[in-house]
Amino acid sequence: MALDNLTIEIITRHLREQLVGSSFGKPLALTEFDYGFPYSEVMEDGSIKHGTFIFSMNPTGPFFTYSYDRYTKIDDTSPFFNSLKKMSMSTITSVKKLKGERIITISMSANSNDLSEINTGYDFVIELFPNRPNCYIIAYPYGRIVSLYRERTNIEKGLFVARNTIYSYPNEREVLPETLTDIEEARHYLNNSLYRHLKTYIDEGKSSLNEALANLHESDSLFFDGKEILPFDFGIPEIKKIKPEGIYSSLVADQKALAKQNKERALIALIEKAIKVSEKKNNNLKEDLQQARVNMVYLEYGQTIYLYQGEITKGDKLLEKDGYSIPLNPFLDGPNNANRYFKRYSKAKSAITILQELIIKSADETEYLKKKLTEAQDGTPRDIQELKSELLEQGYIKEKSVKGHINKVNKRKTYEPHYLILPTGKIGFGMNGLQNEELTFKIALKDSLFLHVKDYPGSHVVILDGSDDDETLLTACELALYLSHLSDGEIMVTEKRNVKKNPEKIGLVSILRYETIMIKNIRQESLSLFRKTLKG
Repeated sequence: MALDNLTIEIITRHLREQLVGSSFGKPLALTEFDYGFPYSEVMEDGSIKHGTFIFSMNPTGPFFTYSYDRYTKIDDTSPFFNSLKKMSMSTITSVKKLKGERIITISMSANSNDLSEINTGYDFVIELFPNRPNCYIIAYPYGRIVSLYRERTNIEKGLFVARNTIYSYPNEREVLPETLTDIEEARHYLNNSLYRHLKTYIDEGKSSLNEALANLHESDSLFFDGKEILPFDFGIPEIKKIKPEGIYSSLVADQKALAKQNKERALIALIEKAIKVSEKKNNNLKEDLQQARVNMVYLEYGQTIYLYQGEITKGDKLLEKDGYSIPLNPFLDGPNNANRYFKRYSKAKSAITILQELIIKSADETEYLKKKLTEAQDGTPRDIQELKSELLEQGYIKEKSVKGHINKVNKRKTYEPHYLILPTGKIGFGMNGLQNEELTFKIALKDSLFLHVKDYPGSHVVILDGSDDDETLLTACELALYLSHLSDGEIMVTEKRNVKKNPEKIGLVSILRYETIMIKNIRQESLSLFRKTLKG
């Protein structure tokens, strides 16, 4: 979907009424490609006009518009996004479209109250070219590009668009004439999609060519056919009239979901990297343990040398006795060579004990991180925020310093778990380690049934009411599997009194004794219930 020139012209006219005289607030990152600027203006009657200017650099369909909706922000620390902050508090003076081109220029004066601001104003130029959209911040009085979305360099064509260069507008192009003698002449002025709509409209006898052209030129309305924004309805039965402020919600079906996905993507990448590091560490520890066990032979080396010490003199490099070929230090006598191997044996023996403990801790860390990966994929925005708090506490996320201040993830005293209410009982479950510990060690009673998938990362599931009911127990088992992204498996079931905290990792536990229940598949009605519960 790419906006045509006529559609862009209509949006520009509406946007001009919205923005001119208004001031930009702090920029927002909405999705991977979409950005926004809140704007506001105090009107003569004292009321405040406000909204959000939005532009998209999505190569498959760049666009711009405004909206009155509220949006979920995502984290963006890219140089381009940070540069957008230059235009905060600037007052918009004009909104223009380059004749015949998909290029918009928003001019603004810089905030005169900011003594640190050396620029008097900016032009924000947006190129809505499909497959290669771009935008530029041009600062005045110098008239040079201070930031841009993508640098464009082609030495063969003499193209070099980067910071500190002058932005050159392309030549204006002719726009669609109001009269033509043949529909083929319109092809030169319209994009392929709009030309096809116009041709179909005329070929089906719904209008003459000149009447259709007049309708296109006179239109100040926009229409949405489910795929693209058009400047005229072309007699399409299912097409809907759309206001400019509704463009974003039409083209981006669920911004909140996209923002959540973006947040999850960054967090998931961090956790996946931590898992790789933990697994590599575990493998290295296992290799060291294997070598330490091999080195236990040094005890026999030392004993053999001690037994045959009378046959060893300084200068000897090898002792071959009792099936061993033992390297010797030629600068040492027999007893000192023996003591050298005894020390190596003691070191290997100590290493085995230490390495075995480290391997257990490393395995716990890997299991813990795999739990976090599942939680990041399934959690609600609240769950994700709490998960970040947990990872911050565990040292996997570092506090970011912003202008000398520490930006800490908010921490609450309690982390309320989720609940599944059944006619036969009540089941609690956690979506991160903090919720798991809140549920298991603060909410659950000693005789509450605790469930967890056997030998697999997953959530704590606790039957808070209805432990004696078979249906509640079966549903709780299915829920444990579902939260581990499994369809079948063994579920450990025990009373909460048999569950002990792992002092190293939040949410990890040791189960002293338990019984198991084998679930071969999750019932369809349970799946529907779980999806509905997690969505809510």
